Amino acid sequence: MPSFLNRIKFAWDYFVRGRHRLPPVPLPPDFHYSPPDPFLMSFAEEMFRSHGAHAFRDGSWIVVDGGKLFVRASWFLHQKDAEDFIIQTDVVCHTSAGLHIVESFGGFGTDEKSAKLDACEIFQASSFHALFVTLLGHACEHVELESWTIGGIPRLLTFGWATFRGQFPSDCWNPIYAAIQEQMESCPLPHGLHWVRYYFAFIPGGNPVVEVLVDNEPRPDLMSAAAEFPWPPSDVFYSARLFFTVQDSPPQ
Repeated sequence: MPSFLNRIKFAWDYFVRGRHRLPPVPLPPDFHYSPPDPFLMSFAEEMFRSHGAHAFRDGSWIVVDGGKLFVRASWFLHQKDAEDFIIQTDVVCHTSAGLHIVESFGGFGTDEKSAKLDACEIFQASSFHALFVTLLGHACEHVELESWTIGGIPRLLTFGWATFRGQFPSDCWNPIYAAIQEQMESCPLPHGLHWVRYYFAFIPGGNPVVEVLVDNEPRPDLMSAAAEFPWPPSDVFYSARLFFTVQDSPPQ
């Protein structure tokens, strides 16, 4: 039975001198990104915690699951007028294996706060859950798992929710999704983890915006073909966004 003095010594070491605390986690460099935004960082930290991960803020990063993942979030103003406040938000996920994933998306609102909140909600719906499951190995009911044969190799795909803005006809999504699958299955991706983002915006009176990124890099070959997908004609603005990860299928 430890003596009273030994218990006092343990308490002194634990609470005052910190001998029994975990050693600090080495943080990645800042990579010259914009300074993190306090509101976005707090929201992101709480997202991880509410889904069962251990997360805390350390400098410019959120440290997740003991350093398995480092996250930071920032924004810059994209457009401001009498009615709209539109920002671009960048969420950086840096893994302990050295992968560097950047997810960019817009936030729309009547002021800065509402635009930030909108950006957070879009990130959570479209990208967060897929990254959470893929990079941390946690279970999550907000993703869809599918097996596709990509470049002749069976792969496991983890999808976040498709997100839409404006007036996108929901019955038009299935043929577009099928076109994405057909395109990806003919894409020669090497073994290992990959992350993919599809984005399409229809702008009345202007040219549509088409974006296909693989591992953060634009793919002009995929974008030119994606522009020919059966996107529905419209008289008003709409956009569609889909994010997913690609992994080697586990052995049976």
